[in-house]
Amino acid sequence: MSKALATKNVAAILLAVVMVFGFAFSFATPAKADVISDLQAQIQLLLAQIAALQGSTSSSGGGCHIFSQNLSVGASGGEVMWVQQFLNGHGFTVAASGAGSAGNETAYFGGLTKAAVVAFQNANASTVLAPAGLASGTGYWGAFSRARANAICAAAPTPTPTPTPTPTPGPTPTPTPGPLQGGAGSIESFTAISGLSNEQVGEGEKDVKIAGIKVEADNGSDIEITAVRLDFSTQPGNNDLDEFVTDVTIWLDGQLYARVDASEFNDDNEWTRTISLSPGAIIRAGAEKDLVVAVSGVNNVDTDDAGDDWALDFLSVRYVDAQGASITDTVTFTPVTWDVTTFATAAGVELKILSGVEAINDAHVINIDDTSNTDGVSILSFGLKAEGSDITIDDFPVNFDISSTTGSIENITSTVYLFADGVEIASESMTAAAGADETITFDNIDFKVSDGDTVDFLVKADFNDTDAATLVEGTTISAQVSATERNAIVAKDQTGENIADGDATGTATGEAHALYDIGIMATFVSATQSITAGADGTDDDDTVTMTLVFDVEAFDGTVYVSNLATATTAADGAVTAIDVDDGGILYRYEIDGTATVDLLSDVVSKTNLTGTVDDDGADEYTFADGEKARITVTVTHSAVVANTLSDGFHETQLVAIGWSTTQDDDTMEVYEFGLDNFKTTPIFGN
Repeated sequence: MSKALATKNVAAILLAVVMVFGFAFSFATPAKADVISDLQAQIQLLLAQIAALQGSTSSSGGGCHIFSQNLSVGASGGEVMWVQQFLNGHGFTVAASGAGSAGNETAYFGGLTKAAVVAFQNANASTVLAPAGLASGTGYWGAFSRARANAICAAAPTPTPTPTPTPTPGPTPTPTPGPLQGGAGSIESFTAISGLSNEQVGEGEKDVKIAGIKVEADNGSDIEITAVRLDFSTQPGNNDLDEFVTDVTIWLDGQLYARVDASEFNDDNEWTRTISLSPGAIIRAGAEKDLVVAVSGVNNVDTDDAGDDWALDFLSVRYVDAQGASITDTVTFTPVTWDVTTFATAAGVELKILSGVEAINDAHVINIDDTSNTDGVSILSFGLKAEGSDITIDDFPVNFDISSTTGSIENITSTVYLFADGVEIASESMTAAAGADETITFDNIDFKVSDGDTVDFLVKADFNDTDAATLVEGTTISAQVSATERNAIVAKDQTGENIADGDATGTATGEAHALYDIGIMATFVSATQSITAGADGTDDDDTVTMTLVFDVEAFDGTVYVSNLATATTAADGAVTAIDVDDGGILYRYEIDGTATVDLLSDVVSKTNLTGTVDDDGADEYTFADGEKARITVTVTHSAVVANTLSDGFHETQLVAIGWSTTQDDDTMEVYEFGLDNFKTTPIFGN
């Protein structure tokens, strides 16, 4: 700096001193003590600058920086680093090693920096503390501290330069960037993050993002965000933020920089507050990062409050650039709404009831005994799936229906059980009050289905022995979880809240299973279909051949099964009795879904599989206990004369099998259980 320029600067500063004095004494009323103290500090600062200009040609006389900012705990930026360098260089050590130590100064004003400032203030009490009326240091880097530091720097002698030796050529080290690089900087733009709007915060959910802005730094400098001002007051009618959320957090590119208690936003500050960020919230020059606000829901939101809308507005962002300038920019932002709701709503909690094993749920015969109970028979299979949360089942109801008109359900079964993944978790005994249609609740289960898991459940029953007065052979029993039972389930999500009716879906249905001491079991083997073109060459005289193959086995006694077939137009389940003389194997032949008995012929044959099944050659087979035979029913539809009514898709379905424990029975038992798959594939014929 030239002497002429220095002289001009001194003159300018002297003029400023005169103006300060003139301002201080131009009032008719006495100035307050704190105003006078501040003016004195400004004067000392100006005098220190004069001394610096007169004593050195460097703007940082004695190797020091001229300090101009008020600083306290939580502040950050280049000025903080210069304060730490000054303190370390003048005997007031910030840290002996690591961050804050000599050569490792940081841009953050923390507890160590405060302690060093206190030591500096106490050592310079006459010039720093006394003018402010203080007895001991506070750690606040204010006007008097700055003035004393600047005076010390101004008085420091300029060291005699040491000739620089000629360096030995070697590899050029990669420069290590400092906290902030560049010159003067600013924020280029704020842009709302469109994906954050109308967010739902569930009870107990932590750090749920509710609003955010993209912050872009210009190319002049890196910037460090030091504070953000937020407004939660823009939604009319809402107050007491801490009744909805526990805290408010600020994140930059996924890293947490601030967490404050929700109670700090209240009616005293109109739910508006500036939140200081921890050091390191840096955006490099020309780069863009996401600045996001998140909240944590209270564990139990009041029922009346759940779903109430709140709104959040970004008001301003404070930051520093590489030169240490602290800048506050106003943010233009449209407030976004958000709400706190029950955990179940926010997490999409759902308890799903899923269908189970068909072989258990489809109608079938259950082999019981005439003298002893038959225990542990599965009559209903289903699954439970938890979504959005772990779900704990407390009470689970199941409905039971029986067909008997001579007794109630306790005469059919003494005990029912609930199994989960093969393990018994509950059982209930039938009471005398039970009727033919009864819902039994398995209570106090305390069984957890983990989020995302599906658990397989079985309902099992212990069946009583047959009794002419109470358990008549042929009685059916079914178990189901309909919408009625589903809505009566008592279950809780992982926050302890009950699962609402609307958050449970699905049903489980077991068809009617028949109870017999002596009877038959039928098992599907195969079905085939074929077309033979008509002999006269027309399009309406095809012959369609359908074949059904199934196995029949007798259990616990001798039974008689019809060996004659006949077509029927009866619907599934509509056959109530079968006369052995009329053909006891009933099938339904359909063309385009309409049953017909015209132009049909049929043949029944058997092949013994176990034992020797007798054929009386007239109307029935005789099966001894345990004997098994394969029965084939061949049905032919022959249009020997052109018949346009035969045009369409042909299909054959087994409807019922007549059987009895009495020979030549005109009112045979009807076996119609699980025959849905005993059918051919539709085939087109003319």
